[in-house]
Formats: sequence, structure tokens, C-alpha cells
Amino acid sequence: MGKERKAKQRRLQIFLGVGLIFFAFLIEMVAVHPSGIYSYTRKGYKEFKIGLSKEAVLKKINRRKTIRTIRVCESDKIFELRSRKLFEMGQDLVVSDFWICHDRTGKDFLFLFKDGALEKILLQRLRFGKKGGSILFSQCNPEILKDIDNYLSTRETLKVFHDTDSGEKN
Repeated sequence: MGKERKAKQRRLQIFLGVGLIFFAFLIEMVAVHPSGIYSYTRKGYKEFKIGLSKEAVLKKINRRKTIRTIRVCESDKIFELRSRKLFEMGQDLVVSDFWICHDRTGKDFLFLFKDGALEKILLQRLRFGKKGGSILFSQCNPEILKDIDNYLSTRETLKVFHDTDSGEKN
């Protein structure tokens, strides 16, 4: 009788373990943002509002402790924080209309400016590691950046989500 009870308990433990794994997988598939590029052109993304000046965007970047690098595309320079000192608005940041920022939480930002104001934010979210990311967030290609909407609609391999399509509230 003791062996039968232990076997029943073992089956129950295995069933509960499999159920928990299935539940975790279900949450991962339903509740987590899918991989892709999120394009924000209407309101912005969280504290990064469309229409902000470069100085204001830099101030918001400095408030995010998880952003430690900014890559500017016109001069192709990378600014990296190695101490508690914050990013400063230098000539390279003023001149560049394309800033790429990598967040330690796994998000990559591409800020696009027009006439000194934030015009568009592209946010790359990758699940299950950093494999298969877009070249938009790893290299500065002037031809692609000048006509980014065409690139996103015709050549991008990741799924692109637009804030105008989803009605997403930020």
C-alpha cells in the first residue's frame, strides 16, 4: 500500500510539473510582445514623445539607466557610458538625425529626427536571444535610413507593427 501511494504522489508531481511548464509557455506566447519592430509615429513610446527636441530626448535617455550606448549615424560614432557621468549633447549628437540606442533589457531603439524634433521611434524587440535582429539597429546605412518606410515595407524580414494599426495607447 505504501508503494502505491508513493506512485500516485509521483504521478501527481509529474502532472503538476508538466502543467506548470505548459502554463509558463502559454503566458510566454500570449502575454509577451512578439518579436519584431514597433514603429511609433503618432504619440511616441512611453516617455519618448513625438515632437520632443534632441536635448529633451537625450535627457530622457539619461534617465533610463538601462541605456548605456548611443550610436549616431552621420558621423558614425558610438558614445558609451562607463561611469555615472551622463551623456552630454555634443556636436555629433546635434548634427545626427539618427540615434541608435541599445537597452540592457533587450530592446533596441532607433530615434529619427527631422528639423531637430523627434519624428519617429523604431523599437526592436527580440525574443529568445538577440539572433535575427534587423540591420537597422546594428549598422548605419544612409540609403536605408533616408527611405526607412520603404525599407520596412519591402525588405525588412522582421514583422513591423505600427502604432496607427494597433491603436496602441502609450
